[in-house]
Amino acid sequence: SHSARAAIPSRCRALRSTQQMLRLPTSGAVAALVAAKGGRAGFTAAAQSAWVGQSVRAVCAGCAPVTFAGRPRDSSQGSGGCTLAAAAVAAAALAALGSGRDVVGAARCEGRENRPVLVVGSLNADIIIEINRFPKQGETLNTRTADTGIMVPGGKGANQAVAAARLSTGTGREAQFVCQLGNDAHANTLEKVLLDNGLNISACGHADKPSGQAFIFLEANGSNSILIVGGSNVAWPKALSPELVGLVRGASAVLLQREIPEYVNEAVAEIAEKAGVPVVLDVGGEERPFADSLLQRLTYICPNETELERLSGQPTSTEAQIVAAAKKLQVKGVKNLLVTLGGDGAILIEESGKVTRQSACAVPGGKIVDTTGAGDCFRAAFTVALVEGRPLHECLRFASAAGAITVSRMGAIPSLPTREECHKLLEHGRL
Repeated sequence: SHSARAAIPSRCRALRSTQQMLRLPTSGAVAALVAAKGGRAGFTAAAQSAWVGQSVRAVCAGCAPVTFAGRPRDSSQGSGGCTLAAAAVAAAALAALGSGRDVVGAARCEGRENRPVLVVGSLNADIIIEINRFPKQGETLNTRTADTGIMVPGGKGANQAVAAARLSTGTGREAQFVCQLGNDAHANTLEKVLLDNGLNISACGHADKPSGQAFIFLEANGSNSILIVGGSNVAWPKALSPELVGLVRGASAVLLQREIPEYVNEAVAEIAEKAGVPVVLDVGGEERPFADSLLQRLTYICPNETELERLSGQPTSTEAQIVAAAKKLQVKGVKNLLVTLGGDGAILIEESGKVTRQSACAVPGGKIVDTTGAGDCFRAAFTVALVEGRPLHECLRFASAAGAITVSRMGAIPSLPTREECHKLLEHGRL
């Protein structure tokens, strides 16, 4: 493991001796040596857990880049000693030695399995209005049904957070959500929905503004048009709270959207990049230009074909045009593009140039009821599968199933599927 070896000078004779005496591969010898040199071979289980909790996530080779420069060193070891983070890896590794597992692999898993998915974004009170058509100027029309106009929880951030929570159920991975709650009656209802879905919302703020709202005009074929009232979603503090900074650094991935101020997205993306945390940004929301610095910090940017056309200034009517438009953005420093195409599925254009096509999953029941939140759910599902270490083509399949279930039901958050439902659809073709 590069992370473990970086802690010990390559000329260290003790490394070879340890490797020979313990008959371990290099990675295991490094781990054992680090702990032994620090006098920590006799760690109790509780102490091991504490060290791992503090440091192993920062050094885990599968989760974040390893940067030893500037980290505190154990003074008892002199200039050639290991860092605190490397000792944490060793402590976790030693706990696994007796089980016969790969010691560095065990330390890596300790870091990955419990790192939450973090969503930073918007929370809205969605007002769904079912219509037959839009009125012309000066015209008054009735809605399609008399009892429409109800409020359901939504917002791109909340949709993704609840989707991540439901799709992670049973895996031991927590979903965290940070937003700005409003000061009106909607806020209590919305907060309860978040908590009822098992989200950690401890770092959410409280703005002196009403909750954000979305007026969703839903046509009979399931398509929609949306007007957003920013409310509390645009009332973020100018600086990120220490709590949010800590959550970003400790996440397995961060999901962002564009229904909150851009300075929030830029600050979160900068912190995440420095911590080696993947950033997935949904282009949907307010139409505004991207700073190149933000684009370069994103691991995945997720537009639909219309948004990709606007970003690239190129047509996106065909698959070839979509790939060409994506490559134009990659010249600016964008790494991977995940382009959603509605009923035509999705296309993933990787940094390496590889293109993967994902067809749309069959909609349960055969009828599209409401497309609200489907793209949010697709991206959340992709991210959940991604941090679980699944191959990218499996991430796309899982996301496609999640999106298909979402459009088969009414509302945004109420329609979001469970993990079990997605697996059932993929395995049996029905719910």
